[in-house]
Amino acid sequence: MIGALASLASSFTWSAGTSVYARLSKEVTPSQIGFTRALVALPLFLFSTLFFEFPELSLAQRQEFLGRIAGTQGFWLLTSMIASYGLGDLFFFWSTRALGVPGALALASSYPLWSAAAGFFFFGQSLSILKILGVASTVAGTVVVILVGYHHRKREVESWIERFPVGVLFGALTSIFWAINAFAVARGTEGLAPHFANSVRMVIAVGLCPVIGFFLFRQWRFGISWRRFVPVSWVFVLESYGGSFFFVYGFAHAPIAVASALSSLAPVIAVPVAWWSKHEAVSFWKAAGVALAVFGAILLVLPG
Repeated sequence: MIGALASLASSFTWSAGTSVYARLSKEVTPSQIGFTRALVALPLFLFSTLFFEFPELSLAQRQEFLGRIAGTQGFWLLTSMIASYGLGDLFFFWSTRALGVPGALALASSYPLWSAAAGFFFFGQSLSILKILGVASTVAGTVVVILVGYHHRKREVESWIERFPVGVLFGALTSIFWAINAFAVARGTEGLAPHFANSVRMVIAVGLCPVIGFFLFRQWRFGISWRRFVPVSWVFVLESYGGSFFFVYGFAHAPIAVASALSSLAPVIAVPVAWWSKHEAVSFWKAAGVALAVFGAILLVLPG
């Protein structure tokens, strides 16, 4: 139950971060955004690890933690960062340029389906009929919310058709890599405290993002400028630190299918916020999509 709620909380933080990151991606590369996210979160996770987790461990337990990182679990944590901060986010931002954020996010949001399959085949995590229905309802509701109102003006139709196959390819790759990230996080964080596991993940991201940025964009600009960062710094703290903690905690304490579906609800969460702030008019189909996704989330949170 707590793991499922943590995954749901990560959706709230991502709903705050995704609009800011999508806007920044028009001016800077995805690698610069990823590097900045990791650079903000790393010192916070190191501090919280030393303050909350390591003082309670004996010397032997600390050595065991470090030994796990040097072994198989380190490989899985590296894989998770390549699949998320590295290639997954990169393909997502490329997909948004071809399809727009709604279309790209609709495709990428199918990743809980592949995550559920991975949990079944590799973890032996059996799912009840209610849980299967919950995953399907959550994904379907999320996709409905994203696609409602996704229209192109006539003058844009021709160029959109030309970009469509590439956008779909990148969106599908995003979905696959985000599913790999979910699986790798579940494998890499087994038995590790969330703050410590995230500290390792952010160390990897700080080193990985500039390398990817150099090979793909031929630049060594690590992060975003101070001028761009300051106005949205609170979002980076909330999403990269708080969101990463909830994300890892959720996958460590809930089945992969449940954690994946609940952590993908950011588009659904953003809708009532837009209605409440009067940035968007209430629509029947979006309300139906929200209701379907909420119904699925309730089924996933319920025990059994």
